Amino acid sequence: MTNAIIYMFEREEIPPDLIRHIGQGTLDSFDENGHAGRYGTSGAAIRYFGSWLNELRYAGLLPIESRYEEKEDVFFGNGSRLTKALDNNSAIVLHVFLNGYGHYILITGKEGDSYKVFDPYYTLPNPVGNGIISVASRPFSHNLMVPEVILNSVTTNDYSMGAVSTREALIISRYHMNDLYII
Repeated sequence: MTNAIIYMFEREEIPPDLIRHIGQGTLDSFDENGHAGRYGTSGAAIRYFGSWLNELRYAGLLPIESRYEEKEDVFFGNGSRLTKALDNNSAIVLHVFLNGYGHYILITGKEGDSYKVFDPYYTLPNPVGNGIISVASRPFSHNLMVPEVILNSVTTNDYSMGAVSTREALIISRYHMNDLYII
């Protein structure tokens, strides 16, 4: 989430409380020993956080809009809400699988049949394989290029979204302030 905000907004635009709230509100899953925050982020936290981002817009604190998508609405390609969002300069926090576990990545754009992915955990010097390409020259937008066919896959292979029933995404967009109505 922090990467999505940093990608979408200039530093001066970001309220400091937003960054604090990301850490407090999204690391909500428990590990096998019952320790909070050590097993990452749940889908419920992603949904809640998207709603909270919209409240920032309503309060006039940040020109942001988010939309939570799930299940059959989460895919890339013709007619996809996600692809349309990227065409409109939005960013997408996307649930995928990595090493067999659920994982969130940031999608910042599309180039050909591949998507610009920022994965904060990706540190390997070589590409992952299957057409995934490591990108070192774009640290503020993406560090991987992942083919659409991999993202759309129903497997639990690395960077695949998996079964339709597990898919979720949060689309984050800049909101034009001249469209904002404050009472």
